[in-house]
Amino acid sequence: MISWPAELPQYMLLEGQQSGLGDGRIRSQNDDGTAKVRRRFSNVPRPLSGTMLMSYDELQTFIAFVEDDLSGGTLPFELPSQVDMETWVVQFAGEMPSWTRVGPKFSVKFDLVILP
Repeated sequence: MISWPAELPQYMLLEGQQSGLGDGRIRSQNDDGTAKVRRRFSNVPRPLSGTMLMSYDELQTFIAFVEDDLSGGTLPFELPSQVDMETWVVQFAGEMPSWTRVGPKFSVKFDLVILP
């Protein structure tokens, strides 16, 4: 399994970090009354989004990590858990990372899923 580089920040900024539960349900609308809801999957990915501040050199390391090690962002990788001392297996979700300049650093935005 590919691991998050030690040379990069290990944690997202607390401000703006979001996570939640994955939705493994299926809903069937009935002719009358409320919809029927049941479990479709027992193991579902959980969303995770947030930002990290990186220097120019760290951003270059990150870009190489995504392009080379993760085959353009298609492969899963291990990331330090953002809530405890564990490790999560994550993958880029709907959008690839993007960044904006914030003074001498770069604010890198992530859209990930935590894999079951």
